Amino acid sequence: MVQSLDIISVNIWQTLLSLCNLLIIYLILKKFLFKPVQKVMSTRQAQVDKIYSDADANLSSANEMKQEYEQRLASARQEADTMIKTATQTAQRRGDQIVADAKSQASHVKQKAEEEIEQQKKQMLKDVRGEISELAVNIASKVVEREINQKDYDGFVDDFIKNVGDQP
Repeated sequence: MVQSLDIISVNIWQTLLSLCNLLIIYLILKKFLFKPVQKVMSTRQAQVDKIYSDADANLSSANEMKQEYEQRLASARQEADTMIKTATQTAQRRGDQIVADAKSQASHVKQKAEEEIEQQKKQMLKDVRGEISELAVNIASKVVEREINQKDYDGFVDDFIKNVGDQP
């Protein structure tokens, strides 16, 4: 049993030596491992921070560009609406002018046609008077068997035509 106690017993020198070894390993690791690893970690953190700040800057730049694009788009829409409105007004004015010109031409053509009709009517009445006058002279000369004065019958025919034209 004595042997088993040696195995379980605590050796102070060995414990102190283990603690010194642990302290030396800690200092060596701190000097050669922890500081470079922390330096790499801080460099990496700086890179990540830079990437995030660049991304934020790009995002704000993209938002500004988006707002500018939307303003330009709204301006273009307003300009297009204005152009359409102007074109519509111009077309309306042109249409009104064409209609007014057409009405003017139609009125002129109608007036000219009425004048021609009036002239033809006068010419026809003149021709009819002449024919009626000849017929009346021929009939009267056969009835009376004598020559009748043309001037007298022209007056009778004119009176007859005026009276006929006045009746409905």
